[in-house]
Amino acid sequence: MKDRIIKFITTENITSTKFADEIGVQRSSVSHILSGRNNPSFEFIQKILTRYKRLNADWLILGNEPMYKNQESATLFSTSPVSSAKVIQNDLFQKPIEPLTSPELNKSVPPVIPTEISSSRKVEKIVIFYSDKTFAEFLPS
Repeated sequence: MKDRIIKFITTENITSTKFADEIGVQRSSVSHILSGRNNPSFEFIQKILTRYKRLNADWLILGNEPMYKNQESATLFSTSPVSSAKVIQNDLFQKPIEPLTSPELNKSVPPVIPTEISSSRKVEKIVIFYSDKTFAEFLPS
């Protein structure tokens, strides 16, 4: 299990110190588990699974793939089409993002291009930040 915890910490791109703080255990507890000195307790595993809800308990405890409950959420970005643009959505705090269904989305709004922008410059992406700490990236197709 130690190796899976190390793999998870590496995949999440966090330090063992941040991991300990996130799950609410002493940093030395994490250090002892990662070094192999101690095995994780039930309470330790429970704290991991409570904090990281998308982590697959079967993977953490038994090693059964995949690492995440929904493998699509394991990637940094997931894609889905919206009209003529490709949308990349990322959940900043492990909450699901509801699809955008507002009628205003279907309205055709001409782009506003300042006159000082050269015609050789093109939009690479548009990022919208929501009050629930999520965001969506819109990329030209």
